This record gives sequence, structure tokens and C-alpha cells, in this order.
Amino acid sequence: MRIALKNQAHTAQVSNQVPELVDSFFRHESGKVISHLTRKFGSENIELVEDAVQEALFKAMKTWPYSNVPDNPSAWVLRVASNKLLDVLRREKNFSEKVEVIKREGATSEGQMDQIKLDEELEDDLLKMMFACCHSSLSVESQIILTLKILCGFGKAEIATALLKSEDAVAKAYTRGKEKIKAAGKRIKIPGESKLNERLDTVLKIIYLLFNEGYKASQGENLLRRDLCNEAIRLTDVILRNPKLARPKPHALMALMCFHASRFDARISRDGELLTIQEQDRSQWDQDLIERGRFHITQSAEWSELSAYHIQASIAYCHCIAKSYEETDWDRILTLYDAHMAIDPSEVAALNRLVAYAKVHGANKALAELTSSGIEDKLGKYYLLYAIKSDLLSEIDELELAKSNLDKAIEMSQNEAERTYMLKKRDLLEAG
Repeated sequence: MRIALKNQAHTAQVSNQVPELVDSFFRHESGKVISHLTRKFGSENIELVEDAVQEALFKAMKTWPYSNVPDNPSAWVLRVASNKLLDVLRREKNFSEKVEVIKREGATSEGQMDQIKLDEELEDDLLKMMFACCHSSLSVESQIILTLKILCGFGKAEIATALLKSEDAVAKAYTRGKEKIKAAGKRIKIPGESKLNERLDTVLKIIYLLFNEGYKASQGENLLRRDLCNEAIRLTDVILRNPKLARPKPHALMALMCFHASRFDARISRDGELLTIQEQDRSQWDQDLIERGRFHITQSAEWSELSAYHIQASIAYCHCIAKSYEETDWDRILTLYDAHMAIDPSEVAALNRLVAYAKVHGANKALAELTSSGIEDKLGKYYLLYAIKSDLLSEIDELELAKSNLDKAIEMSQNEAERTYMLKKRDLLEAG
């Protein structure tokens, strides 16, 4: 009886852990499995590959609670998805020869699959597939949406936040992109080295968005998702190890990510609450990462090319070298934002510039700049617009307007850590 109860308790414990494990796998590893299988089965079958991986994950949800979770979950999902694909594709006569080749290569060998841990081979496949998805037959927006959804595990809401679009627009673009890939068939493939540079800018944009989602998660309870940031840094490192791709932009992006990642340990309090850069203990900033960022920003300056990554990295570096928040060189930062707007204007960059503008010229002038710039019309559904506006209004003692704008920001934010932080600010405003 005791043994039976113990087994039941173990099953219940495993059952509770499995959804979290499968979700974690889907978020962090499924893109690598999809990339690996797409290389084996052909990019024209990427939709079938995606379906097979999802079905394998669903099977894991059903079977793992009642058996031991595999020692190597990635290999288990890879094997099940691979076998599912073989079952579907062997029905097609024109695929029968390729099925035999794949079988001879050992794609369904359980012994071989059990050794696969999604290490360097699969990681390389992921980056290769990112380049493959950035095909000229697709619009840049579709390239980004497809890659974030299929290979990076982003949901529609996360993509919508990253691109400042509606979820409906993202869903339609995703469907159109998949239809174009299916129509293009075998023309969508991993490019040779000669064509990698043509697609590098879009791949870097995707990596940048991947890091941003990790640096400040758009949804959920946690502010940080270090796994996404680490993956973005790893992918950029792989790019930089290729002599033909080690150009200014990836160096500048790597510098930017290193400077931001250096502050991770200081961004969350012991109670798990968000700490702004003004509140952070700078002794906790990772000096090794800052030094690594300094190396890459130096490397990025060896060419005459200048990008938004260069400027954003320089802004982040200004914060890293300031001994205190009060000693931050806001004049320099404002100059850098002006340069950003000159070479790569965007509403988000303009909004961030307002923070530096207020530090240099005061909140009144920053609010006038906000009104005259038209940013509010373009970012009306972006919560940070209202959070920043609330800060500016509170500085000039317009407390009622500050509270109403902060209320909008709280309502729009989908991250619990940020909402908690803003609710505390709301309480302080209420207290006067």
C-alpha cells in the first residue's frame, strides 16, 4: 500500500512538472529541433516539420506524466518528430528515395538520437535556418515574423509587442509568409557564404528583438528572461566567428548586448522587484561583460560604417562608465540620440530621446517636444509612452495628469514586474 501511494505521489509530482518542462522546451529548444529537421527533410517541408514538433510535444504532455521523463528530452522529441515526418512523407512517391537516404543516415536510430543533445551541430542549424528564412521572396517583415515564431518560439502577442503591431496583423503576416514559403518550395534553402552578407542585416534585427524580449519580457511574471539574452549573444558570437560576417554591425550589436547584460544582477531586488538604473547598486554590474562590450565596440569602429547598434551601444556605455546616476553624461547621451534619429529615425528612439532631453532641458521643454513631435499619435498603444509622460508630468507637479497617464501605462502593460513597479509609483503619486 505504501509503495502504491509513493508511486501515486511520484506520478502526481512528475505530472505537475511536465507542463512546465514541455513549455520550457518549446520556448527554448524547439527552434533548434525545427532547424535540424528542416535541414534533413528540406525547407519546402518546414510547415510539416513545425506540425511534427508540436505533435511530439503534445505526445510528451500525454505520456511523460505516467513514465519517467527521458534523460534527454530534446533527443526524445527529435526522434518522435522525425518518425512522424517519415510516416507522413513516405506516402509521397517523390519522397520515397529521400526517406531511404535519411534512414541510411540513421535519422531514426534510437541509439543515435539518444546521444543528440542539441549541441553545436543543432545550434549551427538554427543560425543557418535563420538565414534561410530571410529569403528575398518574403518581405522583411514576414522574414522577421516567421523566424521569431517558428525558430525563436515567440507567440503572436510577443511579436506584436516587438514590432508595435496588432496581434491580428502579425497573424495575417505569418500566414502569408508560410504560404509564400510553401509556394517557393525548394528555393527557400540555407544560403551559401557568398549570400550570407545579403541577409545579415535582417538576421541581426531578429537577434536584437530576441535579446530585447529577454531583457524586458513583454509578458509574464518575470522581468528578465536570461535564456533569450544568452541565446542572442551566442548566435552573434557564432556570426562573429565567421571571417566573412565579422563586420561592424554584429560587433556593435554584441557590444550593446554585453553592456545591457552587465546590469542583469542589479536590475532585480532581493524581493524580486524591478530596480531602475537610478536605483541599482552599480557595484553589482559585471565588469567582465563591460570589458567584453568595450572590446566589441572598439572592433566595430575599425570601419567607417555607422549603425543604430553603434549608437545604442555608445549610449549604454555612457551609463556603464558613469560612477553614479547623478554623474551620467546626459548631454553626450542626447547628442547620441540626435545622431540615432539622423541615421535611423523611429518613434521608439524618439521617445527614449525625450528622457535624455528632459535631463538636459527640463520636463516642460520635453513635454512641449513630445506634443510637437507627433509621437503620441504613432505610439498611442505603447505603454511606455504613458509611463514616460507620467514621469515628466509629475516633475512639474501636474499630479492628476501624471496619475491618469500612469493608469494607462498600467492597463496596457502585460508584464507583472513592471505593473507592480508602476502600481507603487501610482501609490506615491496618490500620496502626493
